[in-house]
Amino acid sequence: MLVIREVVEEALLAAHSSLRAVVDRGEAAYPMGRGAYGDLSYRGDIVSEEAIFGVLTRRLGDVALISEERGFLGSPKGNRFWALIDPVDGSANMSRGVDFYSTGIAVAEGQFFHDIICSGVIDHSTGRIFLREADFIIPSSKREDRSVDDSGLTAFLHHATIKKLGSSRPELYKLIGKMRYFRVMGSALLEMCLVYAGGGDAYICLTQELRMHDIAPALYMSLGGGLLAATYPKNLTEERLDTRQRFGVIICRSDEVFQEVLEVAGMGWHVLERGEAASRS
Repeated sequence: MLVIREVVEEALLAAHSSLRAVVDRGEAAYPMGRGAYGDLSYRGDIVSEEAIFGVLTRRLGDVALISEERGFLGSPKGNRFWALIDPVDGSANMSRGVDFYSTGIAVAEGQFFHDIICSGVIDHSTGRIFLREADFIIPSSKREDRSVDDSGLTAFLHHATIKKLGSSRPELYKLIGKMRYFRVMGSALLEMCLVYAGGGDAYICLTQELRMHDIAPALYMSLGGGLLAATYPKNLTEERLDTRQRFGVIICRSDEVFQEVLEVAGMGWHVLERGEAASRS
């Protein structure tokens, strides 16, 4: 019996092993031209992608692959599975020796986000895996009790939120001023997963910066774990996996924080249903 989460986990571990090998040899930052979406690709991106492709094609067989580096591979019709892949989320960190980057995979039974049946993200600095298939989710989204001196809001922010909106949205600085900590780390997938796992209260990207592969693997997990989320300018869960649209995204652990961030975000945001894109029976 084919267990999709086992396939995703195997693919993530294969990517991790291959990528760490080129990192250890000092070859991960070698430039390899531009990927399918126009971003600079490094050897680490390509090596990770090849490892994932190898596992998914061998284990899933009839699968269309959508990857940041090579774009769309496969037939546009008649595939049993669709796989959305971000070989290295945080390539800029990887290329500069900053050990905060990840790989994300989402497997679907159709061409849209709401067809996703399993997703996974691996933290390459630790090897920790975040994984969801329907009601199976690891780790749990239940956060351990905080220590006495760790009270207050902690959020991950996309750098463009501050650069592009800081001067025009004084309420953004007011929100940041209320935070105990805010982080700008450079791997959206991993930051969203850390919010899901309790390492922060919110992930905030208020401008249209992120593509589907930068969001979907972590968003599928967050919605299944009961977190609150919104996307801009469209409802991402209704979009095709191969869309080239860029999105803003908000993910929060509590309704109070979510409403506060939405007030700063302004009009046009689409609030997503918790549990959206759950596996169909």
